[in-house]
Amino acid sequence: MALIELTDVTFTYPDSLQPAITNLSLKIENGQFVVLFGASGSGKSTLLKLLKNEIRPHGTLTGNIVINGNSIKDSSGLSQEIGFVFQDPENQIVADDVLHELVFGLENIGLSTNEMRNRVAEMVHFFGAEELLRRKSHELSGGKKQQINLASALLMQPNILLLDEPTSQLDPVSTRELLDMLKRLNEEFGMTIVLAEHRLEEVLTLADTIIMMEKGEVQIAGSPRQVLPRIWNTENRAYVPSIPALFMYSKGQGLLPMTVKEGRNWVEDTKQPFFPEDKAETDPPAKKVMEAKDLAFRYEKKRELVLDELDFALNEGEFYALLGGNGSGKSTFLKAMAGLIKTEQGKIWLDTKPLKSYKNDELPKRIGYLPQNPKLFFLQDTVEKEIRIAMTRWELTDWQEIEALLDELGIFHLKGSHPYDLSGGELQKAALACLLLRKPKVLMLDEPTKGLDPISKKNLANILHSLKSKGVSILMSTHDVEFAAQYATKCGMMFQGKISSEDKPEKFFNGNFFYTTMMQRIFRGQDIMPLTLEEAARSCDSTVS
Repeated sequence: MALIELTDVTFTYPDSLQPAITNLSLKIENGQFVVLFGASGSGKSTLLKLLKNEIRPHGTLTGNIVINGNSIKDSSGLSQEIGFVFQDPENQIVADDVLHELVFGLENIGLSTNEMRNRVAEMVHFFGAEELLRRKSHELSGGKKQQINLASALLMQPNILLLDEPTSQLDPVSTRELLDMLKRLNEEFGMTIVLAEHRLEEVLTLADTIIMMEKGEVQIAGSPRQVLPRIWNTENRAYVPSIPALFMYSKGQGLLPMTVKEGRNWVEDTKQPFFPEDKAETDPPAKKVMEAKDLAFRYEKKRELVLDELDFALNEGEFYALLGGNGSGKSTFLKAMAGLIKTEQGKIWLDTKPLKSYKNDELPKRIGYLPQNPKLFFLQDTVEKEIRIAMTRWELTDWQEIEALLDELGIFHLKGSHPYDLSGGELQKAALACLLLRKPKVLMLDEPTKGLDPISKKNLANILHSLKSKGVSILMSTHDVEFAAQYATKCGMMFQGKISSEDKPEKFFNGNFFYTTMMQRIFRGQDIMPLTLEEAARSCDSTVS
């Protein structure tokens, strides 16, 4: 008997015209590692939530779900054997400080103080999180919050672990640590893991089974080596990660490479030449649109500085991608540049005018800021109401232009939906629409690709490059190395409260070990190293765009 079995499951949210899950049947065996992927809104998050009683969404559910031989209709109360990690860490944190967050679930199941101490001590050492124990929850970066959420779930010692895009707010090093941990939990403890994820580069090698979902249905399921070639011959080939994609672009023969090791071996064996794209070395004269000098900031007087003697310049029409570890200060820096927090030292200029000299209603006209948590944008009960109120505020009347923007973002069909019913990626795009309608001169985007599927990312990149060509300057914080390498015009690294290095992507990523692309990993050590899949693929397919 399968550990998890769904039979003819259909689920529809209240007031929704279309079901989120449609006639879905699926079996997951004990100890399997399963990866769900597909477009934003394809039903991945809904499917995961249906498996855990405490967070099952309201709506109409038909069909049957059986877990470990028991129908979910017959189970109630706290299901300790199923752990869940949300896509948005803000949705999971309930306590003011980290220690209380960790023991919250243990207190609810009535463990003794001694057993709680033992479990917490073991988990804190496992995560290396000792220094976080007395920190306030609101002070943590999104990535640290996600790590605490995972630790809280594991403290319940579940047999099944469900994770909804757990790496979306993690830097490359933390992502690798998290995935290594999941691998250990699966292989050494036999834990069944079901993971929804858009970024497949790192997770495919862990999966026994990958499942592509579309419009609430299972489209393709099987082992990664079975599924990827089938996807390659469809309009969804963007989901295929870089290494197997390059193999299929070049019509490689033999075993489909999945890992960097397999990719390097194949590149060394093949006679196909791969080379980077020629790029002009000369840059047009730069005109500064924003500048910061000697910034310093801390959240509390006795805490360490988050920003420390930071200098920065953003040029007109520049697309600047800011990378760095979780907690390195990227989000804080964006808030300072957007005028949302006041630094204790330093100055910021916008168009050569001090930022602090602008009136409160002037800055939002010039600077569009997208926070890491896009729910902060929404107060109305539909996306359209939110947009129409924004139009009124900014004295806009052309609804057709707004509809064209929604269509370009792929969310026109969602304008009548409640924002909180949207998936993470859909919510991100709806918030971006609210920003773009006022046509700001500077865009500040905090993790804008979080929750976006590969096709949505490409659409976002097209929109951003169109804005860039019109002179809009873009400052983006991101953990998405592949996106930054492909689309940014300049990249910078946050470290110890400063921007420690910055350069064009082809120079910035060259020689990096963790903060680099899959192509540079498999071509490392060679005289010629393509930076992105697109560069390498052009060597063997002139039709690549």
